[in-house]
Amino acid sequence: METSTSTSITSGIFEQREQKRRSLFSHTWKEFIPKVFEDVPQYYRSGNIVASLGLWELWVWQFINTIKLRPGYKTLDVCAGTNDVGIRLLQKQADISVTAIDRSKEMQAEGQRRAAKYNVKIKSLVQDVHTLPFPDNSFDVITLQAASRHLQLDKVLPEILRVLKPGGHFYHCDMLKPSTPMVEWFYLRFLRMSVAWTALVFRSTEASRNCGEYFKDAIEHFYTPNELSEVFRLVGFANVTCRTSIWGGMVGFHDSQKAG
Repeated sequence: METSTSTSITSGIFEQREQKRRSLFSHTWKEFIPKVFEDVPQYYRSGNIVASLGLWELWVWQFINTIKLRPGYKTLDVCAGTNDVGIRLLQKQADISVTAIDRSKEMQAEGQRRAAKYNVKIKSLVQDVHTLPFPDNSFDVITLQAASRHLQLDKVLPEILRVLKPGGHFYHCDMLKPSTPMVEWFYLRFLRMSVAWTALVFRSTEASRNCGEYFKDAIEHFYTPNELSEVFRLVGFANVTCRTSIWGGMVGFHDSQKAG
């Protein structure tokens, strides 16, 4: 577990890196990623399992296990996709409320179908998550899984902090930039091949087939687990901790709070 409170990423460095990510990926985020998420809802879970060589389910299970819930909690799942996290939270603690927000109507349509299949109720909003349509201090728990690489963190993280209740927890899980250069070298090449292979297996659309290079580049220009912890602290989150997966922090599980 990483728990250091030292911060080497200043506000200026954070701003520069987010500007760099925007300059590289804003067109892809706006034009291509929505087309990918039109294509993948029906096979999103199984596609991730194939692309990760079966590790996806382990990562999701580890993420859900980090999340502490109490009866009556109001939870928000940001970039909820097909509602996999929300469904699992309700299976873990039935007497909570779950709100899902995602800009893809196709992913949320599949998410609502899956929620009905598992006989759980999830409120769905289809909207860009960079501006959250909720009052300040609205949620006890907020989750964000497997999406932050595709987001402008300097916009979405302050919004998450704003709508989180004092003392509430923000739980984050995503594929991150490995801390070890050698691991990163192998990982980025594996990622490009695995995305291409998965697109072939599931007969994906052209948009999905052409995104392999983007998924590699998005990781290359993202944050290591420790750097992301520093970013959370810089934005204003407190008590930030991080657990990492195997392979030099390829996947990180962050837990942070809004100061009470």
